Amino acid sequence: MRRTEIFDDALEIVHQIKSIDGGYRVFRNHTKHAFEVMKEYGSRLQTEVTYTGALDERFLRKVWATRKENAEKILKEMEISNKKLEKEENYQLFQKIMQDVRL
Repeated sequence: MRRTEIFDDALEIVHQIKSIDGGYRVFRNHTKHAFEVMKEYGSRLQTEVTYTGALDERFLRKVWATRKENAEKILKEMEISNKKLEKEENYQLFQKIMQDVRL
C-alpha cells in the first residue's frame, strides 16, 4: 500500500488534526485515493479515520466526530435515530393496514 505522510497544508488542516491528538499522523493513501489519520500504538500504525474527500474542514469535522472519546455519544445518537426510523416505519405500516381495512 502506497502512502505519503502529509506534514503541512495551505489550510492548516493537518496542524488542526494534530491539535486534536498529538499522536495523530495524516497520510495520503494513493491506493484508496483517500486521506487517512493514523495513530502509532507501540511499533505499529493503526488507521483511525479514512476519508475520500478533500483535505478540508469536512475532513477535520470527521476526525472530531469519530474520535474514540465521542464514540458513546455517537452510539446514543445512532440509537435515537434508529428508534425514530423504526417508529416511522411502524406508523407507515399501520397506515397501510388501516387503508386496506377501509377498502
